[in-house]
Amino acid sequence: MKKNLIKGLWGLFAAVVLFSCQKADIQQENESLQPQNQQKAAGNSVQACPPVYALVLSGSSGSPVLPGFASNIFKVDLCASPIGYGFVSQIKIAGTPVRSVTGLCNMPGVVDFAWAVTGVNSNFPSRLLRVHIPTGAASIMATTTVPLQDIENFGTTGLFVAIKEGTSQLMKVNVGTGVCSVFAPAGPTVQYNGLTVVGNNFQAISGTTNLICGPNYGDIFEYTTAGGAYINKYSYKNLPVNSPWTMKELGFHFDSCCAKRWTVGSSMGIISNNTNVTPCILPNPSFLLNTTTTGQNYWYIYDFMQKI
Repeated sequence: MKKNLIKGLWGLFAAVVLFSCQKADIQQENESLQPQNQQKAAGNSVQACPPVYALVLSGSSGSPVLPGFASNIFKVDLCASPIGYGFVSQIKIAGTPVRSVTGLCNMPGVVDFAWAVTGVNSNFPSRLLRVHIPTGAASIMATTTVPLQDIENFGTTGLFVAIKEGTSQLMKVNVGTGVCSVFAPAGPTVQYNGLTVVGNNFQAISGTTNLICGPNYGDIFEYTTAGGAYINKYSYKNLPVNSPWTMKELGFHFDSCCAKRWTVGSSMGIISNNTNVTPCILPNPSFLLNTTTTGQNYWYIYDFMQKI
């Protein structure tokens, strides 16, 4: 009798332990699937997304970017609904506004600083700039050997890639000297309008073409960090009725924190996103924000940058 009772108690104890372990495993798995900015149940702690900034010009243009536009940095909260935003600074060199900046990217490991590039129509043309994000104070670090737009860095590897302004040619950029070398042959479209990093690869978008999933716009071409010809192609699948969402120059950003995924800021004034760019398979992009109706009439996005 006593022996049976002890065996029963041991069985109950084992079942409780097994249930507790399974419950812990399920809870851990569910937490790992939550967006990183959401509050965790265990410990009530919050893990915030890295800040995202946008290069905002004072007018709408294609590429090459027209001259004379003030160049501003905004902070953008993609996790908010509707999207949160706010002016941070205007880019200036020794007090002189830098007009028509064409790209902005993270300066890895340096707090509050970013790299910026200019194109042919800036008052400081074909320059690589070091920009203090909170104040906009910039200094010229080099003259680039070609005019650039939409510069991106690949983590902390020291690899910087940009679009040669007004073309579909990707260039490798030496941020120490400004020397630009061919990273990939010209793409299958006349020009790329935005560049971003997705996983271990670069992706470039041609917002006004529909070669991959016509009549929908936003052809996307993927490149490895080794360079060379593109290895995959996708589509943003922007409907013709929403053509301004991908027209002219674009800020192109892949969000892995707030689950927005592929995010496009059009210099026509619309921010949208698509969670799946598999060609010709739904969904189409979703509207996120009309930046021209937010009370700040210079809110035209030309690039995104995540500060890590």
